[in-house]
Amino acid sequence: MQELTVEVTAVRYALEEGDFAVLAGVSDAGEEVVLTGALAHVHAGESVDVAGDWRRHPRHGAQFAVERVRVREPSGEAAVLAYLHSIKHVGIRGAAWLVDRHGLDAVLDEIDRDPDRALREAPGIGPRRIGAAVRSWEDQRELRAVRLFLEGHGVPAATAARIYRALGPGCIEMLQTDPYATTEVEGIGFATADALARALGTPPDSPSRIDAGLRHALRDAESDGHCHLPRGELLERALRLLGTDAEDRLDELTASGALVLEDDRVFDPVMYAIERRLARTVRELVDSPPALRRRKGDRFERPASGAFVPTDDQWRAVTNAIEHRLSILTGLPGTGKTQTMRALVDLTREQKRSVRLCAPTGKAARRLGELTGAEASTVHRLLEYVPGEGFARGPEDPIPGLDVLIVDEASMLSVRLADALLGAVGPRTHVLLVGDVDQLAPVGPGRVLEDLIDSGVVPTIRLTEIFRQAARSLIVRAAHAINAGEPPPTAVSGPDDIRDFFFIERPAPAAAFEDVCDIAVRRLPAAYGLDPSREILVLSPMHKGPLGIEALNAELRRRLNADGAPVAGLPFRIGDRFVQRRNDHEHQLMNGETGVVVSGDDENERLTLQCDDGRVLRIPYNGCHTLELGYCLSIHRAQGSQNRAVVMVLSAAHAVMLTRNLVYTGLTRAQELAVIVGDRRALDMGLRRADAARRHTRLAALVAG
Repeated sequence: MQELTVEVTAVRYALEEGDFAVLAGVSDAGEEVVLTGALAHVHAGESVDVAGDWRRHPRHGAQFAVERVRVREPSGEAAVLAYLHSIKHVGIRGAAWLVDRHGLDAVLDEIDRDPDRALREAPGIGPRRIGAAVRSWEDQRELRAVRLFLEGHGVPAATAARIYRALGPGCIEMLQTDPYATTEVEGIGFATADALARALGTPPDSPSRIDAGLRHALRDAESDGHCHLPRGELLERALRLLGTDAEDRLDELTASGALVLEDDRVFDPVMYAIERRLARTVRELVDSPPALRRRKGDRFERPASGAFVPTDDQWRAVTNAIEHRLSILTGLPGTGKTQTMRALVDLTREQKRSVRLCAPTGKAARRLGELTGAEASTVHRLLEYVPGEGFARGPEDPIPGLDVLIVDEASMLSVRLADALLGAVGPRTHVLLVGDVDQLAPVGPGRVLEDLIDSGVVPTIRLTEIFRQAARSLIVRAAHAINAGEPPPTAVSGPDDIRDFFFIERPAPAAAFEDVCDIAVRRLPAAYGLDPSREILVLSPMHKGPLGIEALNAELRRRLNADGAPVAGLPFRIGDRFVQRRNDHEHQLMNGETGVVVSGDDENERLTLQCDDGRVLRIPYNGCHTLELGYCLSIHRAQGSQNRAVVMVLSAAHAVMLTRNLVYTGLTRAQELAVIVGDRRALDMGLRRADAARRHTRLAALVAG
């Protein structure tokens, strides 16, 4: 690699959704240079030491592609002015005034000594603005110190903001004491923490390093959906991670109780306890007598006429829910799960019993309420989640006054969420879990619905009969075919059939990309009267690549919201679609929830969001880092929600992700219209792979006893 020192004169381009930027500057040799790479954290006026290689862009000429960057402390008038200008409310005039007032060499130290006094004196900062200015200065000061500390120990500067945001003030002391704490920061893996620890003098065979590696390997397995790992597999993962044998340390950790070893399987103690507690709760619900038939005069009878008459299997599902404290209803699209839930709701209400419904996502809960006519909420709202404290409802204070609880989209329940939910069920509440086990497994660890069915203990009804109205839909027929590993039908076979599913073969990525965007933005809205921003969902299996989520998001935004006003300091424009990429309990915005950016308030640093479930939220700017553009979503993130129309792209480049249940899940997000664009070979790949790798769980065995 070549090395340069560059004073940045301008930010020519910064990717709003990531770290990439193009900077203009002058090298220490006096030459004008263009830098490209993960440089979005660098400001005009700063000086950087960079390492990389020269490359020639076909349109823009010579560019220096940066692999490593170190931002120098502000020195020189331009750098100091740029740094001061980055502080909230200081502005260009205020920055110049502060330098004149305190001198170029002393201004940063003077403000550090008393930020309130020094910044209050600057023009343009009055009593209303001083609080935000001081907070901005303190954040920048802490970040500056963390950045310099990490850069001095070989950690890239681009990670400093994420580490500071996650660990907060005082994180330097924390990192010096436990450098492996950085593994808790999203997007920063063990390799970065290990590099810091090694730079601080931690030897490769240090017990603390090996212990951290073993714990990280188990946590990493949880992100793959596992609740534990076989001992041999854990040691293999640790060896790849650490480059050294961890067997002795694993024995030490299990002997001390720091990890749990049972039947040659290794558990994190917390996950071990959660899975056992969940199994115990399930057994208690299954074994306890029903509470719904205790009153005289109850008439839980099958309706013989009316708008909806249940089939035998549907009525058995209703009867199970009445006669058992815990039961399961599953089945493919078009088999009547929703009608069965509605029949249970109506029957329960006729008997003057209370019923509530819930789902893991806000959008699914809203749809559930509309379809059944009953009160529905997210699981978190049902359990009265309190940010920073957890669920208010639990074994000591269960959900009050509830006779029947129906949980839809139960295939999305992780072990943790299922444990919290069933643990909060009162002593007389009956629970019906409803879901499709052929969809993707939950994002979190476990496969609760599938395990409970496999246990053979929980009364279960699987609906298989497709209702005549549903059978007219090509979406329903395609879903059943894909679930069976067969090519989906693309043509109608009867005069009453509904052609609501299309497969458009476009093997070339460029042609597929153009068709996806044109279909979602122009053709479907024109032909069906759909709102392209709110009623059409674009799905892709992967984030990167020419047909990935990032590329599609950028182009769809360009076509749908090119004139939206930018929000200062955030990767959004007013009118942008957004999606939440992880659970944010503090602001009650869960992973996968979507909506529209309504406005940005620079004075109070708040972003106003209109969620698709009807809520309006105001999120602090510094709490928006888990939001990203939501014009195109991953199929995993879309699970639990539905849109009137779905456009899904499938490419051979997605091969590593393609499975039958992934394609099936994407298709079944569509309510009225589904279009698959792409390579027929990619679809065939997905059909041949029935499922992704199996998950290491033991819930079924624990429940079965």
